[in-house]
Formats: sequence, structure tokens, C-alpha cells
Amino acid sequence: METRYGMNLPPKMREAFGYHVKSVSDHAHKELLPDEVYDIFINNYVNIEEPVSISEIHYVQNNGIEATVTFEVNGKTAVVTNNGNGRLDAVSNAIKSYFNISYIIETYTEHALENGSDSKAVAYVGIRSDDGSVFWGTGIDTDIVTSSAKALVSAVNRMKKA
Repeated sequence: METRYGMNLPPKMREAFGYHVKSVSDHAHKELLPDEVYDIFINNYVNIEEPVSISEIHYVQNNGIEATVTFEVNGKTAVVTNNGNGRLDAVSNAIKSYFNISYIIETYTEHALENGSDSKAVAYVGIRSDDGSVFWGTGIDTDIVTSSAKALVSAVNRMKKA
């Protein structure tokens, strides 16, 4: 993933993704080509917008960071404001309060996908649910803050579908 596509997955995510790819490969009874592995990653981890997506986020510095998040859920729009010690924490707190769910952000990493000022950024988020399960999400966007929120939402959507 890193050499061919520039994706430097965190070690624990790489392990979980490896098990996912092995399962797909075993069910297909064949070894997968690099492009097939990449497609599995994109389709299952990157910018997942079902059942929840974020259409807007506005940040204000107010006793830490305050995020006003506009969610799209099953064709309905909801706007939630919450605080955190940073942008990702504020968005996470908005998600938790609106959906009445609990998790902790266990892993967060980010990097540029290319060189240059117009490069896309990729963020990886791992969240741990109350039962100890870890769910991974990846966000890709030209803005690192947006890619971080997309990664978090992708992880939350994977958790909600489990």
C-alpha cells in the first residue's frame, strides 16, 4: 500500500486490513493483485459516508475548540455543537452526543499523499468501542482537518454497521 499508493497505514490498522484482505482472498480462492487490494481498502475504509456523513463543520476557539457539525443521516439533516481540546476531539464529541454512542480515539495519524501545496492529505483513525473492538477509518481530502473528520466518520460508520 505504501510503495505503490502512498498509504502509510498505522501498524495496527495494517494488521486489521491484512486480515480483511486475507478473508476476501480466501473467499475468492485466489491471490489478489495490488489494484484489487487497493480497491478493497478504498471501498471499505476511505471516506465512508453511510449511514452518517458530515456536510459542514465550523470551528470557533471558545474554551478549547467548539465545532458546529452538520450531519446527514438517512436523508435528514442535524446540526450539533460541541467542544473539545482540538478540532478532531470537538467533532468526536458532537458525534458521540448526537448518536448517543461511546468510544475512544485510540489512534490518529496523518500524512501527505504527494509533494506540493495541492497535495491531498490522508488521515487514519482507530476508535475503540466499549466492548474493546477497534474500528478503523481513513479520510482523504486536500485539507488535513477535513481528512481527519472524514477518517473519524469512516471509523464510526464501520462501528455502526458492525
